[in-house]
Amino acid sequence: MRRLITLLKRLTGDNSQQGASTVIVAVLMVALLGFTALVVDVGAMYAEKAQLQNGADAAALAIAGDCARGDLCTIAAVTPTGEDMADGNANDDSSGVASIDLSVPGTVRVETNARDAATGADSLSLNFARIFGIETSDIGASAEASWGPPSGGSAFPWTVSKCIFMQFLSSSQRAELNATGSFTGNPSSAPVLLRYDTSPPVFPGCPPENGYLPGGFGWLDTTGVGCSAEISTSATVDGRPGNVYPTDAECNGMLATLLNEPVLIPLFDQATANGSNTVYRVIGFAAFEITAYKLSGGGPGMVSSPAPAGCTGDCRAIAGRFTRFVALDEMPVAPGLPNYGASVVSLTR
Repeated sequence: MRRLITLLKRLTGDNSQQGASTVIVAVLMVALLGFTALVVDVGAMYAEKAQLQNGADAAALAIAGDCARGDLCTIAAVTPTGEDMADGNANDDSSGVASIDLSVPGTVRVETNARDAATGADSLSLNFARIFGIETSDIGASAEASWGPPSGGSAFPWTVSKCIFMQFLSSSQRAELNATGSFTGNPSSAPVLLRYDTSPPVFPGCPPENGYLPGGFGWLDTTGVGCSAEISTSATVDGRPGNVYPTDAECNGMLATLLNEPVLIPLFDQATANGSNTVYRVIGFAAFEITAYKLSGGGPGMVSSPAPAGCTGDCRAIAGRFTRFVALDEMPVAPGLPNYGASVVSLTR
């Protein structure tokens, strides 16, 4: 302070301290306004950046979900979704979508930018920083999301033959799946009744008994969290003998939640051995909506209400339909694997 006063005296040619405080206040006001600009405007920039990041994340996930469901996946088709998500995550309902990139298969990259709600300019208007000649700031954010079949994860502990699943695709869908590893549209919504007893349905070209070997009904060892099986594609999984519903306490609690909700189930293309030694080779995942069941087991509620149509007497069966299933999950995405209609969407960057 003493040096500052001395300097001011030299500049004013005044050896007294009269008026020095006024000049000091004036100088300090500039510094004070600078700090105010730093606090207010930089704080606003950080807040804008957070909103833009939320908008980019939401836009990327929404676009990836649309593409995973088989909707038209082009820049023109997904841009309105990206803009809606970006605007919806801005406090002033105004953000810009700088670019959307779909050049990498199974991946979308979205870049958002600040946009002035009043002028439409692609920048953030500043307030106190204007005294330094800085009126606006360019701010942006980006996010990437991927979609595709899961390469593994926790699934409902029951498996179905790939051959049976293929019966519920049209000839063009089967050809597309065989050629590209995926198919457009949805599987047939025709009801499926899978049973293991003396009168299982016959699917043309598929192994008898629904592809299950003697002593099994497709139940799997519950190696995952809760009533689930931890499974990896292109790996084998152990089966449970008999047609008895898994007896884990978590499985009994799951029964009431099964109906009319898609569950992720593994598809197998090969089964070996039998009984407690049965092993299934998993080749991918499908989505199955359970509409009714009649099961064996010691727990309550082993028969849904209503029971599966046509399943009377000693019949044990699960009824439902194949469907599409898109989940926001942490399961690893494997765009290169065949996609049987069960897709996972996740942020990757």
